[in-house]
Amino acid sequence: MYMLTVDFALVLTFRLEAAIRIPLGYWAVDLLDYEPYVSGQYTYLVRAVQWAKELGLNVMIDLHGAPGSQNGWEETGLVGPIGFVDNSSNSDRSLNVLRNLTAEFTQAMYGGAVTNIELLNEPIFANAALRTFYTAGADVVGPANSSGINVTIHDAFYNPPTWANYDPHNANAQTPGKFLTLDTHQFWAFPPLDKLPEAQILQRICDFAAALKLNNTGIPPTLVGEWSLSTGITANSSSNTEQDQTKRTWFRKLFEAQNAAYSPQKAGQPSIGWYFWSWQTEYDIDAWSYRRGLADGYIPSNISDPSTYAFPVLDNGCIDDTFSYVAAVSVSGLGPSSTGSSGSSSATSTGGSSAATTTGSSSSPSSASSSSSTAKSSAPAGMTIPGGLWVSALGVTSVLLFCLC
Repeated sequence: MYMLTVDFALVLTFRLEAAIRIPLGYWAVDLLDYEPYVSGQYTYLVRAVQWAKELGLNVMIDLHGAPGSQNGWEETGLVGPIGFVDNSSNSDRSLNVLRNLTAEFTQAMYGGAVTNIELLNEPIFANAALRTFYTAGADVVGPANSSGINVTIHDAFYNPPTWANYDPHNANAQTPGKFLTLDTHQFWAFPPLDKLPEAQILQRICDFAAALKLNNTGIPPTLVGEWSLSTGITANSSSNTEQDQTKRTWFRKLFEAQNAAYSPQKAGQPSIGWYFWSWQTEYDIDAWSYRRGLADGYIPSNISDPSTYAFPVLDNGCIDDTFSYVAAVSVSGLGPSSTGSSGSSSATSTGGSSAATTTGSSSSPSSASSSSSTAKSSAPAGMTIPGGLWVSALGVTSVLLFCLC
């Protein structure tokens, strides 16, 4: 899988609020002679950030693979043991990578395009050791907030409320640390959640939304940095989705449920938006490709315009999943173009209220985006980025633009 400038431009064409997330393996910066990884990614990272600057896109860079592995999963470059905490050199090398990224992308030549650096992706080691690393990482990246770069931490799968009033420099803080954002990942593709039926998935998405749409919770500004349409309900496919009406109907409902849940409705809420995994994949697998979803009509053509949605959004930030919607029998699947066309749009929605109208008195996600944009003028850069994309590939050994790992 590769990314071109036209892919970056399409992010803007489809109103994706100008934000991308770029994962990076540590070996792009700090590769030792005995380590079996391919280097050379850094040049492409620089090129990608320069493209983003030219197009007016914001960029989050995350340390996706750390020395020793922070979770033992393939995307870290080491499968099996979680060796990150085994010796201090792993932490020191990771901090060196963060220091390098901070020094590079605070330079004036990048025009503030990089707004966030995530200290570590999906760590699953002991909480005390994690917080120690987060404090050290915040000391490295944090001083760059004067240049607009915020510190982003992953919730380590504890979920956002666990991090209420977290400040990496004050264990007794009563409010979240400044220039800090929290990243959480919400997937229904992996055991045991891949066994859930449709109704339970939608309910859990709605329940998750509840915590992010309350004011004064102390939860740091939170983005859902990874999510997809993959579940155990339908098989993922690189073909035939255009002819599968049932799958596209479910995908549309699942997409809009998560978009509503993960997007802010009003100022003051912890929720600040999301990044979808991913813009496209190597084989354009339907559940993981935003580009494919646009082409096949199970992702709205303009995420910033609620008139393109199929389902109403309720006061609680959840969709009305009882609303009657059936996808088109078949679609052309021609793919998004610079004109914004995206397959057939002959789906049907019926019910007691317009699919583009929020039921009750609360704002729609589109209005939420407007509220966030208003807040953006007074908030630190990168703190309000609803509706972004994580453009990534899944292979950890490929020398690709995304994922640079």
